[in-house]
Amino acid sequence: MAEDRELIEKYGRPMPYDRNFRGPEWRNRRCTDLPCLLIFILFLAGWGFIAQYAVRNGDLNKLVVPTDSFNRKCGIDSSVLDKKYLFFFDLGKCIDPVVPLTGCPTPQVCVESCPTENFFWDKMKNSLPFGELKKRMICLTDNDKNKLNTIDDMQRAIDQERCARLYIKSAPFLNRCMWEFSPEVCERLPSFLLPRSKRTSSGSQNASPNANDSRGLLDALVADKSQLTQMQFEALALTTIPEPPAVKKQQALAEEPIIQCRRRTEQAETIKQKVRQTDTRLAKLVGNMVAHFYNGTHDSQQLGEEIVEDIINSWYVVLMALMCTLVASLILIALMRWFAAPFLWLSILGVLVGLGVGIYYTVKEYRFWQQTATVPNHSITLEAAVTNVLQKSSTWLYLSIFLSIAFVVILLTVIVLRTRISIAIALTKEGSKAVSSIISTVFFPIFSWILFVLAVVYVIAVGLYLGSIGEPSFRMIRQLDSNSATGVYTENCVCTGQAIEYKVGARCDPKIFEQNCYVNEFLLQRVPCTRTTCSFAEIEHPPFVTWSICYNVFGFFWLTFFIAAFSDMVLALTFATWYWTYKKRDVPFFTLGRAFRQTIFYHLGTLAFGALILAVCRMIRVALEYLDSKLKKYDNAVTRAILCFMKFFFWLLETFLRFLNRNAYIMCAIHGKSFCASAKDAFNLIMRNFLRVIAVDKVTDFLFFLSKLLLTGAAGVGTYYFLVHSPHLIQLHYNAVPVTLVVITTFIMTTVFFGVYSMAVDTLFLCFLEDCERNDGSPEKPYYMSKQLMRILGKRNKFPRQRSSS
Repeated sequence: MAEDRELIEKYGRPMPYDRNFRGPEWRNRRCTDLPCLLIFILFLAGWGFIAQYAVRNGDLNKLVVPTDSFNRKCGIDSSVLDKKYLFFFDLGKCIDPVVPLTGCPTPQVCVESCPTENFFWDKMKNSLPFGELKKRMICLTDNDKNKLNTIDDMQRAIDQERCARLYIKSAPFLNRCMWEFSPEVCERLPSFLLPRSKRTSSGSQNASPNANDSRGLLDALVADKSQLTQMQFEALALTTIPEPPAVKKQQALAEEPIIQCRRRTEQAETIKQKVRQTDTRLAKLVGNMVAHFYNGTHDSQQLGEEIVEDIINSWYVVLMALMCTLVASLILIALMRWFAAPFLWLSILGVLVGLGVGIYYTVKEYRFWQQTATVPNHSITLEAAVTNVLQKSSTWLYLSIFLSIAFVVILLTVIVLRTRISIAIALTKEGSKAVSSIISTVFFPIFSWILFVLAVVYVIAVGLYLGSIGEPSFRMIRQLDSNSATGVYTENCVCTGQAIEYKVGARCDPKIFEQNCYVNEFLLQRVPCTRTTCSFAEIEHPPFVTWSICYNVFGFFWLTFFIAAFSDMVLALTFATWYWTYKKRDVPFFTLGRAFRQTIFYHLGTLAFGALILAVCRMIRVALEYLDSKLKKYDNAVTRAILCFMKFFFWLLETFLRFLNRNAYIMCAIHGKSFCASAKDAFNLIMRNFLRVIAVDKVTDFLFFLSKLLLTGAAGVGTYYFLVHSPHLIQLHYNAVPVTLVVITTFIMTTVFFGVYSMAVDTLFLCFLEDCERNDGSPEKPYYMSKQLMRILGKRNKFPRQRSSS
């Protein structure tokens, strides 16, 4: 009895055979790593305090202040203190997928107010007087506008893009002059984004003539729409429809958003419908994206329109293909219990045959180019560079050597580890049985994704509010000049009075600078400095805010690692329960729900501990990246080498900790121990079975990758076959558009499904190793593994089993 009691304490399970044994559920679990859970709760409470502090003291308007083409903050910098709105010369160019990375490729200038009427130079230059034309002109600088003395000067400035050729009546949105929004967009805008202003009855009455002028302009432009882009024509059409008098009266008596959300009218809907038939905002976006990879602006725009049309027309085909892929994924996971072995061995054979063919081809090419004299292509193009590389015999020699080494390594690995590969195949079959028995585990990652998205939104919101807390810092600078030898403008800007100590590069105050700094070349009058400005540099955060930002970043790492650990623990508990249930038909129906409950009640502290270790390691890596960016200006080879080594070391450490944490969670799911004890048991168990671990890990990864490729390829081929042979059901410009969407979404979907499958195999593998070490097949200590695994290892239970575990 003493020996049995010692074994129970050592292994954590009863030695006498118990047909009701449930493995992870047998032992009375206790809360693990409770102190770390309390620390995590206190950390979250502190994070909540920082969040409410940030929301109460932050101002997001500081972060969305527009910047013009001269890098001046509208309404903040000295030269544009009274110009707080940003005007775009061609707003249509800003609808581009790379704009957040490269900026909008159109001149931008700060203005006192957004345009309240339409302007079209080519139509108005002969109909409006010179004074009215000059008044309506919007130029990059006041100096450019002052130089407009004749019509020719205006034409020259417009051709040089120093003044806008055309613009449409617009309204400020986040201090940016935007076209009036369509009713659909306005209905979806949050109310806090719509600042409101009072409008008087007289102002409403005065709007009528402008509306009539706008309608006349629209009628004039309908005949010649070539001068306008589709985006501008649509915006002009929507902004030039006068509203009924009753509506105007109602708007005059009530508050109306500055961003006007016009009511639907029959004429507006007709015009918008016609414009949509030829172009859409989505088509513009896709067209601009295609333009980066496709030659010709017109061709790319037309291609973008056709792609968008194909997406809209084929959405139900894509949805149907994804549903079929979902069903096929579940069927393939279920069939893995029978076809895993032939599928894997045929795949390995295919890889070896492919490598053999590659070796033959590279040797053949090497011999050909070794005996053939060629002249390199001197064109400076990517195609020419690739051609020159492929015409070198050394290229094919290196490729043949690489493929030969890969062939020999894979062949020897298969021969040496053939028994362990058989174990990996058997475990893959067991994983298929487990996932098929508890099919709800396949959809569990959706819950983790929702938590992750909420965490990301929370972190970004807190970070933005924290980043807006502080006082703005200004510095006296000179604007850059690409035509100057020094690279900057050499304006003789002199500061007196309160600004007498202002120097280039030093701190300054925009209002004091504007009042006391002038160009010294003019003696009779003070001319404000235009090329030297007091510009916004950064927001200087108080020390508490700086530490709060670091707190927020660390909290993001800790929370996201915790969510991932929670998902791993729930799945590990589920599949461990399945393995340690002797008769698989006795597995509880709500096994996933029970695992979810056990994780919440007992092991959140363990998850917080493991996530904390990874968060600390990731934070160190971020600190090293920040330190590297600060030390780049010193260009020290020693510091670069040290930082490079440290970054590689901590990357390697984090990779190892991820692997160890995953297995620690599995051991915790099996035995209910703390994180450190589980990590120690997992590490020792893996080291005692190192070759098995390598074989199972790589073989299963390879098998799952092939399965994902199979499903993705089948979905793509099936969709293409359906589109080609069903032209009477759907007509598309390019069948590749829906096929590409299906391939991308299918690969993502299968990655999620096989991620759960991979967790099942990893859990069953550690359970299998535990089973091998702690049991001997006797009636007192029977094996829980399947008959196939026992047959591979040459083991068997020494008594007849009433029910098969398979």
